[in-house]
Amino acid sequence: MGKTGKRKLRIALAGNPNAGKTTVFNALTGARQRVGNWPGVTVERIEGQARWNDTDVEIIDLPGIYSFSAWSQDERIARNFILEQKPDVVIDIVDASNLERNLFLTTQLIELRVPLVVGLNMMDVVQKRRMKLEVEHLAQHLDCPVIPLVATRGEGFDELRDAVLRLAEAKSVPTTSVRYDSIVEEALAEMIPILTELAQSEDVDVRWLAVKLLEKDETACRLAGDICEKLVKHHTHRIERHVGESIDLVLIGGRYGFIHGLSRDVLHRDFDFRKTVSDAIDQILLNRVVGIPIFLAVMYGVFWFTLKASEPFIVLFDRLFDVINNGAAHLLTSIGSPAWLTELTAGGLGGGLQTVATLTPPIFFIFLALSVLEDSGYMSRAAFIADRFMRWIGLPGKAFIPMLIGFGCNVPAILATRTLSNPRDRVLTILINPLMSCGARIPVYILFLGVFYPKTGSLLMFGLYVLGIVLAVLSGLLFKRTLLQGDVSTFVMELPPYHIPTANGVLLHTWRRLKSFVQRAGLIIILIIIIFQALQFIGDADSPGDTFLARAGQFATPVFRPMGIQPDNWEAVVGLLSGVFAKEAIVGTMGSLYLQEAQGSDEPELYHFWGGIRGAMLSFAHSVGGLFGADVEDEQTRNELANVMRQKFPEPAGVIAYLLFVLIYMPCVAVMAVIYKELGMRWMLFSLAWLTGLAWWVATMFYQLATLPAHPGTSLAWAAGLLAVGWAVWWGMKAAARSGRVS
Repeated sequence: MGKTGKRKLRIALAGNPNAGKTTVFNALTGARQRVGNWPGVTVERIEGQARWNDTDVEIIDLPGIYSFSAWSQDERIARNFILEQKPDVVIDIVDASNLERNLFLTTQLIELRVPLVVGLNMMDVVQKRRMKLEVEHLAQHLDCPVIPLVATRGEGFDELRDAVLRLAEAKSVPTTSVRYDSIVEEALAEMIPILTELAQSEDVDVRWLAVKLLEKDETACRLAGDICEKLVKHHTHRIERHVGESIDLVLIGGRYGFIHGLSRDVLHRDFDFRKTVSDAIDQILLNRVVGIPIFLAVMYGVFWFTLKASEPFIVLFDRLFDVINNGAAHLLTSIGSPAWLTELTAGGLGGGLQTVATLTPPIFFIFLALSVLEDSGYMSRAAFIADRFMRWIGLPGKAFIPMLIGFGCNVPAILATRTLSNPRDRVLTILINPLMSCGARIPVYILFLGVFYPKTGSLLMFGLYVLGIVLAVLSGLLFKRTLLQGDVSTFVMELPPYHIPTANGVLLHTWRRLKSFVQRAGLIIILIIIIFQALQFIGDADSPGDTFLARAGQFATPVFRPMGIQPDNWEAVVGLLSGVFAKEAIVGTMGSLYLQEAQGSDEPELYHFWGGIRGAMLSFAHSVGGLFGADVEDEQTRNELANVMRQKFPEPAGVIAYLLFVLIYMPCVAVMAVIYKELGMRWMLFSLAWLTGLAWWVATMFYQLATLPAHPGTSLAWAAGLLAVGWAVWWGMKAAARSGRVS
């Protein structure tokens, strides 16, 4: 690079989780960021642009990791990027208040021999803890620039930029080496001459290659080919026999020995150093007795905040799009547009945009609240509290957070599984997440329980939530023993100090997640709604029972007869079909169809369908609006609807069975779209089949057992058949796992 003209730099930002890397990234790039995926995986790739003096800078935020051991997907991504893409400079963000732990990654970056700048973040915490860190002394030991930072206050960034530009110009790399046990150094001395030519051809440091071969690193062994087996087997056997430990422990011990000596030399603590405020708070928050109640109270606060804060925006967006859609329909009708085109445009495209718009506020606010908790350091404690239970069903403690978010909305919950580095953990968490009863089901529960169980409805609703959790646990255990076998991934339990979240960091983090949802799921939601709108418009829209949607409900009703749906209750099946869009739509659809029957309305069904969605969303946002949604207002109308529902559901067991099906069956199109984007078509179809099949199995089994006295022979036959089906499914999953067809 010359000294004149424009320059371009590519910079990689590395560091441990909770070291402040995201805050540094946001400060260096501002709003000039874009989010995608790393090639071939679903881990987020976050890039930012900046202009420093006469230099255009591209900054890649690597996944937060503790080492380059390549045990997890995040570690492989970070290391492969540095090895293959050769960034001009790597900035390693180090938590200065936890120096020894963070320097483990630094030593591995030094061994890679890349241009390295160390950003010592959280220097304010070092001062508060009455520690003295000799920055220049540390830089001499590491043989690279070391810049003190307080990222939350914007301190040190000018110095960081200058150091990066100087290093990019000089193209120098650290020459410091970790000195291992003498027997290891002897092995390295013998290996390096043999590997020198290979290392040069692959453009990697020869000492790094030798060390990684001793670790039996997959990438290093692939580079070395046949040399790997000959070299590694001889030297590792000699080292392990001499030291009496595995080669991995010997090399890790060497790195930590280097780090420990370095820390003692440059970091000094006041002899009166006392327990920090974070430690004192953790005595309460991590207590076995009160920790879980406090955590549940915090998460209840998150959901309460999400509901209250998003309410006015849901109403605003809903009414705004209502006006736009009605205006578009009126305009198209006035110019002689065919009815089908009007409905596809206003009802399909407009309805899809309206659905995405009304989903956006709660997703934004729940991510906002969770970003505050993450920035403060509390979410690590939540994972710690849940780890023991989650490991029992085959998941690490971090998986508890997406599960909990699912009680608000399954869409952000599934997106939150990106924090899980192990692909198996992500798949398992996503598959069982829809069984967490999201808030969209609440209007359905209120409608049915208010009509049929006005006195015990709250208890039954609680039971539905508990049952969803139980089914998630049982499904997790089943998948753990069949399709998704494997050990629970190692969960490094880090408890960072508490911080006051920064507005800039929280808002940028929230915006990135929200943007990802809209880009990933929004288009698919809109396309599916347009298709469904086209299908249901086929037929006589002026006759409630003669549209495609009604015919589909009538055709499918016999399938639901074993779970208590009466032959003339096709409206309940249509409600389930509309629930594929959004579970709230069940209320509006059934209410409008039942009222048409009770009142003899000739109004087109399509108007009621989308009006039902809007009414249900408004009802849910307000948490009021009567038992039956905003479209059902006066007492006479409510009584008419209740009477029709009692006629359609003559058996109490049928009511509970229907609610069980609503609880379990396939989630809405927004959730399915996100599952498709995160896991692909194969797992999305499996999720759809598993959840819908499980819903029918549970609802039918409940109804048959609940009505056993009325028809014992038939009920026992159904129960036996269902048990046989359950056994066949379990056997099939075991066979698929043994055959290796599951990946």
